[in-house]
Amino acid sequence: MRDFWSYWKERQKMVEEELDRFLPEEGPGPEILRKAMRYTLFAGGKRLRPILAIMGYEVAGGENVRQEILPQAAALELIHTFTLIHDDLPAMDDDDMRRGKPSNHKVFGEGIAVLAGDTLLVEAFRLFIQGLLPHDVKLRMLNELIDAIGVDGVMGGQALDLLYEGKGPSPEIVDYIHSRKTGGFIRASLTIGGMAAQNERLIPVYREIGDLIGLAFQITDDVLDVVGDEKVLGKPVKHDSERGKSTYPALYGVEESRKKARELVDRAIEIAHYQIGPELAWPIIELAKFIVERSY
Repeated sequence: MRDFWSYWKERQKMVEEELDRFLPEEGPGPEILRKAMRYTLFAGGKRLRPILAIMGYEVAGGENVRQEILPQAAALELIHTFTLIHDDLPAMDDDDMRRGKPSNHKVFGEGIAVLAGDTLLVEAFRLFIQGLLPHDVKLRMLNELIDAIGVDGVMGGQALDLLYEGKGPSPEIVDYIHSRKTGGFIRASLTIGGMAAQNERLIPVYREIGDLIGLAFQITDDVLDVVGDEKVLGKPVKHDSERGKSTYPALYGVEESRKKARELVDRAIEIAHYQIGPELAWPIIELAKFIVERSY
């Protein structure tokens, strides 16, 4: 029987090594900026998005992880970290804790935190173009990524998240925020892996699976904000309800939200079974299960 967590930890270690190689403690630029960037980057994240990219690459037949997908995968974590630093700012979600530690702006001040996030985003593109993949493949992957994080992606989702704070949730707004702020980035992470492996058949399959598990991931996050353990999550709970956020639990309640997340994951697993096959798709299937079963 395959051990999913051994699989996960092996790829997590590869991502950690690549991030440390790319952004070591000593290098060009002001020391305080580099320190602030590394503070949140190495604060103990799951590395979900880079591992999804590696997973997509391997399941699609890719055989050279370190040279053909690892730079792009690690770049996804730089971008994700940028979003976390900015999300925590007082002008955004106003969170003082992240992963059990004080948020970046609580340690380095708001100005440096903004710059740390900005620089992580910029440097992510430097890392993304590294490796041995053909330039046209990298360009296609980059377009997929920008679609996921740009004006109608993460940024657009965050904008409406702020705009509708305290105004009462509606199905249309909640779906838009969740599918852009979180779901699209997760979809792109998996899809980029398929593009790196140059497996045309699996790219639309990955997009469909990615949309489903991405939305399930955010719904589960919303549920954990209501019923999760603060010590396990590493941040305060019930923050969304206090700020009047547009979330699935606010709209449908906890139990209905859990049901929705499970239905999404079940559909993703079904697609993986029939479109990829359980022998090849097993890590995607196990990851989908983890997304709705997790406590952090």
